[in-house]
Amino acid sequence: MIRRRRLGIMLVMTCAVLALLAARVFDVQGLNASAYSAYGQSEEVQKVGLPAIRGTVYDRNGNVLATSVPKTDIVADDFLVHSRAEAETAAAALAPLLHVGKGTLVAKLTERNGYVPLALAVGRALVSKVVALTLPFLSFVPDQVRVEPTGNLFAPLLGVVGWGNKGLSGLEYLYQKTLAGRSGSEDVMIGPSGDQLPGAAKVLDPAVQGEGLVLTLDEPLQYEVTQALRAQVLAQHADSATCVVLDTKTGGILAMVSLVRQNKSVVPATQNLATNIVYQPGSVMKLATFSGALQTGLITPNEELTVPYTIWVGGWPFQDAEFHPTEQMPVTQILAQSSNVGTIEIAHMLGPQRLSAYLHALGFGNVTDLNWPGESAGIVPPVSQWSASDMGTIPIGTGEAVTPLQIADAYNTVANGGEYIPPRLVEAVVGPNGRQHVLPAPKRHRVLSQTTAAEIVPMLEEVTAMGTGTMAEIPGYTVAGKTGTAQIPSTTAPGYQAGAWNATFVGFVPAQNPQLTAVVMLNHPTAMYGGSASAPVFATIMKYALRHFDISPSGASGLSGTPSSSTKP
Repeated sequence: MIRRRRLGIMLVMTCAVLALLAARVFDVQGLNASAYSAYGQSEEVQKVGLPAIRGTVYDRNGNVLATSVPKTDIVADDFLVHSRAEAETAAAALAPLLHVGKGTLVAKLTERNGYVPLALAVGRALVSKVVALTLPFLSFVPDQVRVEPTGNLFAPLLGVVGWGNKGLSGLEYLYQKTLAGRSGSEDVMIGPSGDQLPGAAKVLDPAVQGEGLVLTLDEPLQYEVTQALRAQVLAQHADSATCVVLDTKTGGILAMVSLVRQNKSVVPATQNLATNIVYQPGSVMKLATFSGALQTGLITPNEELTVPYTIWVGGWPFQDAEFHPTEQMPVTQILAQSSNVGTIEIAHMLGPQRLSAYLHALGFGNVTDLNWPGESAGIVPPVSQWSASDMGTIPIGTGEAVTPLQIADAYNTVANGGEYIPPRLVEAVVGPNGRQHVLPAPKRHRVLSQTTAAEIVPMLEEVTAMGTGTMAEIPGYTVAGKTGTAQIPSTTAPGYQAGAWNATFVGFVPAQNPQLTAVVMLNHPTAMYGGSASAPVFATIMKYALRHFDISPSGASGLSGTPSSSTKP
């Protein structure tokens, strides 16, 4: 009787268990089948990012300046390394392949981090050798490395790409969204050990390659400018130097070089000196005074003024570079000989309000349309803040601070008949299919009348023909330009550094039909004057550029007939 009762209880319990199992099976395979299926799949399927290849950067001729090469990161999951003995065995196999010490690898494989990079951006050949070791705790993550075939020739301009395909400086930073593209993702099957299982991955969202850039820069010219500038920095023992060469008609930057001296060598600067530094430029700023006075009809090129050797402004004496008795000087001679006194006299005719207006109209005190990272607007104080002596310092370029690019732009305005043309570095955007989209030309605006610009050009020609800039002459070509010399302010006390000068030359060629505009600035050269330190470099660079772009002495052929957009990468 008792046995029957026990058997009955066991039968009831068995039926109950079977009923529960049936209910559970019905729940798993029936009511909530999709949910449990998704959960199971999530345990064995992992979403992996697909990095986008960064766009390529080209010069105006289609030469590659920066490109990305696919690479692989070798990463360890050290939680899957179960013992120190296993770590030592794996390290012994990996060390000769990765060129890393065995001890270093053992430390990495036992640090219990879960994600330990062992080698970054390695090539296919090395990856194949590591894969052959069949180490279950390793994974291989797609990566890329940025390559610049020209070395550091364009370093301050191209900038740096950091971790995660992020542009950190220069054009890489400025055009990050264009160059970076869009990352994608894929699903891969993962086994219990954490390794990817064999079989095709399922691409959920394909990566989109970044767009490329076609720059206005010219690689051969950039090289020649760098060589000429480096030689002069060494010869003049200068601290640094910068040069900008513009396509006069378009504002396209053909070359932009920034160098600094380190002991006995000269290397690219860590930043773009042409846009990011400001300095007192000296007499190149006299352009604002003369163009403003000509524009308003206060002077004419041949008009004579009485010019003494010294003039007092706000209780301070201002003198010319070389002694001369009071004499009658034509306005053109005042500019050609860079007379400080004559310029200040003309500035007083113009007045502070109009002088300030022409400074700003020529681009000083404003950042350029280049929109360069860290670009300075310069320092041009409002008239309300001018001191009594500023009508002596500002007209001759020692009462304001500007960038070398601003100087090039101002003289390029005169070269273009009085129209200001914003500078630019990017000519076109290149899609992944290789098709170019030419960017619209920047909007130009009139600053000076054509008549005023036409009057200034012969005056600037006199600077190089018989004035302070004769070392900028180029046989067979007419050169219009201006020298600038200014003492460097002290950074530790009021006043200036003894024996420290900035030397500048800016000009355009051929003078009557300009195709090329350039500025050269040397910081703290041995020869303090712009006419002796910077003008010879201008001549060297322009001689090469005129041949390189096949520009005739009349300017009728050459660069203006061969726009950079005609060349496809």
